[in-house]
Order: sequence, then structure tokens, then C-alpha cells
Amino acid sequence: MFIETIMSNTPDNKFVRDFTAFQKIISHYGMYNSISQTLLKITSPGVPDFYQGTELWNFSLVDPDNRRSVDYNLRINMLEELKKREIEITLPEFTRELTVNKENGKIKLYLIYKALNYRKNNRELFDRGEYLPLEVMGKKADNVCAFVRRIGNNRILIITPRFFTSLISQPTELPLGETVWDDTFIIIPIAEPGAKYKNIFTGEMLTAREYRDATALHLSEVFSNFPVAMLERIYD
Repeated sequence: MFIETIMSNTPDNKFVRDFTAFQKIISHYGMYNSISQTLLKITSPGVPDFYQGTELWNFSLVDPDNRRSVDYNLRINMLEELKKREIEITLPEFTRELTVNKENGKIKLYLIYKALNYRKNNRELFDRGEYLPLEVMGKKADNVCAFVRRIGNNRILIITPRFFTSLISQPTELPLGETVWDDTFIIIPIAEPGAKYKNIFTGEMLTAREYRDATALHLSEVFSNFPVAMLERIYD
């Protein structure tokens, strides 16, 4: 009786009103955390493990709650929609659209689709490639996890934000652009100024440049349209 009363959605229920507002804030940060964790899982040393149904937002707890049936048709259709939309507009526009509408789960499915295909096409890089942590400097340096996977001249930079509550103060904000990242930059000791990188998610081309006696990429450019990044080294 108590649970039914306190969770009833009536105009005079102050608890539900306050809790709903709090939930929206927490879910905003939680979705971005999930995106970062998913990319780290796919690209870190080891074999990425995906539990059934987690291609989209999944709010299951532990057994047996996480053993419910999965709507695979929904996921198949959503992936086809993503692939169609991906070629209808530019990738920067597309990825920002996914970020703005992150609640529908398509942003997570897109990340998994792009990152796993890249991993499949560069299997040696992820099976035997080195893992090298990268140094981040600037005002928001603590809000970033970054590393490179490399084997020979084949290399990919992985850059993911963290601690989102100190990164964006309002649940309506996006963790993108200079307003958020200010002067924060990532140091690339394995590259020279002028090195070019392609963002696997957005298709954007970035050029490393000399900054404070180091070769660096500014995160305001890295995170201009999508909240995480896979940057493939491109050679002319």
C-alpha cells in the first residue's frame, strides 16, 4: 500500500514530482557514461562482451531480470534506419542529431555498429597491438580517458569523457565544443605536428599541431559533434 501510494502519479504527490526531476538529471549523465564505457569495452585490450539486448539502453538488473526476451526485430530495423540516415546527411550532422536525441538509444547502437566493424576490419591492431595511455592537459584534463592502440604504422586514438557531472552542469547541455572543453588538449607523443586523423564516427578530419612544445589535438575539435572519438591515423 505504501509503495503504491508513494509512486502514484497524482497532482498532489510531491515525491513523484521531485523524483522525476532528479531522474531526468541522472539519466542524462548516465547515458553519456554508458557511451564512454561501451567504447572503452570495445577498444581496450581483451575481448568485448555484450549481453543480450544491451545494444540499446537496457534498464535490467541482475538474474533473472536480465534474461527477458530481446526484441531483435526492433534492433534490426533500427540499424537499417541508421545506415539509411547515415548517407542522407553529412556525418557531422548525423552524429550531432544522434547526440541530441540520445534518449532513443540509436546513439549507442550507432557506436557499437561503427566501432565493432572497425575492430573487425583491423583485427591485428586489436589482437596484438600495443596499448599506450595518452596524457591530457588543460582545464578539463581529469574529465578524459585516452589511449592509443598501435601496431606498426596502424594506430587508432580512443578518447572518452568521464565525470560528466563536473563537465556539463545542466541536463540540457551537450558535452561538445569549446564552451565545454576550453583549452583542454591531448598530447600525442607518437606523432609529429601536421599528422592527420579521421574520426571514425563523424568522418571529420583533424590535424595535430604543435602546442606548448608538444604535438596535440584540442578536445574542442575532437568533441565537436559526438561525445566520444575513435581517431584513425591517416597517411598522405
